[in-house]
Amino acid sequence: MCGALLLALLAAARAGEPNATDLATEQTDLEEKTPLFPPDIFTEEQRRSGAVVFHVIGMGYMFVALAIVCDEFFVPALDVIIERLAIRDDVAGATFMAAGGSAPELFTSIIGVFVSFDDVGIGTIVGSAVFNILFVIGACALFSRTTLSLTWWPLFRDCTFYSISLLVLIYCFRDNVIYWQEALVLFSLYGAYVLFMRWNQPVERALKKLIYKNKHGNATTSSETSVGTNTATVTATPGPSKPPPPAAKFRHGLLQLMIHTIDPMHDGELGKVDEKATQLHAIASLKVLLEATRPTAGGAGAAAAKHSAAAAAKETTLDLPNGGLADVQLDAIEEIGDLEEDTTPLDMSWPSGFRKRVTYLLVAPIVFPLWITLPDTRTPRGKKLFPITFIGSIVWIAFFSYLMVWWANLVGATAYVPPEVMGLTLLAAGTSVPDLITSVIVARKGFGDMAVSSSVGSNIFDVTVGLPLPWLLYGIINGEPVQVNSKGMVCSIVLLFAMLIFVIISIACFRWKMNRGLGFTMFLLYFVFVAVSLGLEYGYLHCPSE
Repeated sequence: MCGALLLALLAAARAGEPNATDLATEQTDLEEKTPLFPPDIFTEEQRRSGAVVFHVIGMGYMFVALAIVCDEFFVPALDVIIERLAIRDDVAGATFMAAGGSAPELFTSIIGVFVSFDDVGIGTIVGSAVFNILFVIGACALFSRTTLSLTWWPLFRDCTFYSISLLVLIYCFRDNVIYWQEALVLFSLYGAYVLFMRWNQPVERALKKLIYKNKHGNATTSSETSVGTNTATVTATPGPSKPPPPAAKFRHGLLQLMIHTIDPMHDGELGKVDEKATQLHAIASLKVLLEATRPTAGGAGAAAAKHSAAAAAKETTLDLPNGGLADVQLDAIEEIGDLEEDTTPLDMSWPSGFRKRVTYLLVAPIVFPLWITLPDTRTPRGKKLFPITFIGSIVWIAFFSYLMVWWANLVGATAYVPPEVMGLTLLAAGTSVPDLITSVIVARKGFGDMAVSSSVGSNIFDVTVGLPLPWLLYGIINGEPVQVNSKGMVCSIVLLFAMLIFVIISIACFRWKMNRGLGFTMFLLYFVFVAVSLGLEYGYLHCPSE
């Protein structure tokens, strides 16, 4: 029914299409547009003689700048907005926090439509999408401390919405012309996803009760069973417990990792980070037990849950990584909140150590202007000024994205690389590195579902907001469709959909375990995608739709 409705809307969008002559005229007009970038201080000959290295350095600098402004100012401002509006964590994660994590891709897409008049935004979002679902998941599987178990519901939910979005996107790309009505249909899918997230847990419980109605046990939600496979013998008195940490706020600032952390993977003092992660993981396992043994009214496994709760009444011990034993109290679950609550204001103090001081000096030209112009909403005074931080962060993100795309175009022109290829490879990887770091840290702490869901969830925002929003604004403002110039982009999107199917099949083949085999498989698929996409862009391979 939903598919029929989407097809009807898309057909209606095509009802007012101009004829082929009009399309040819529009395409000619679009091809005559020149990018709205200022002239470069170097000539093309100087850039090819070596001056292009400055643009490459500047582009990498903008990657760091975008990560810092998002992590240290934009996302904390969104936290305050979520708190003031009393928005549920699941809805906030699908809306505000998704916008915070995908802001660089969104503004790159806007600049590609309104400033550079090319497909750099499309290439960046498609490349970032593949990077997230293949490279990020592969890195999480390779660098995780243990083999993590995945639950099927988050992957099923997000991949379903993502698949529908990609199919609609493929339909819109079939003639390389995007009308504002088509962009509106694609943008409406994001609204449907947000509404679904509002009722995510009731739908999940109802579906699991239907599937497991002939099995014993309570139908717990994926948020209650999304920890890894570390085992620990735990028992405690059942009772109300805190909800798991929301993925929306589970983010490590790149600046803090660069300057004020020795190593995000290992701590220099006797491996205390890994030890702490194991302890918190075991506490999370305790929470799963408590939630699983809590009876649900009308649930299929209520009687079995009561029996399990009675058996869990005794308090026992929990194995710790140092070989000792410690009693686990129910209130220890509150330590899980330490993972996702990072309310420490921006630390501008002079660090100790040569490497940290060098890093501090390198990022100072970025941090100090941000620190002066944007109030830190993690301080009591800055929290009252969150509108200034929110609007100012958007302005800074737009400015940094403008410089990034400008310099990327110059680097591409110097090396004879099309903007689409620059977006598909370099810009996509550069804007996704902060999310890669965060996802790996999340996976190492035992939250495999959170790492996978954040990767697929950010892709949903990119495809249903990052792409259609600039198209919608362009169509309404200019009264003409957006022309897609890339020859191989349609096939790249089809290939992205195929890679999503391969990811699901690979995870199922590895029995929902994030292990090294899955990691190497994801890396292989990523490099296959990049190779095929480059072949399509450079004409070595031909898209059947051409």
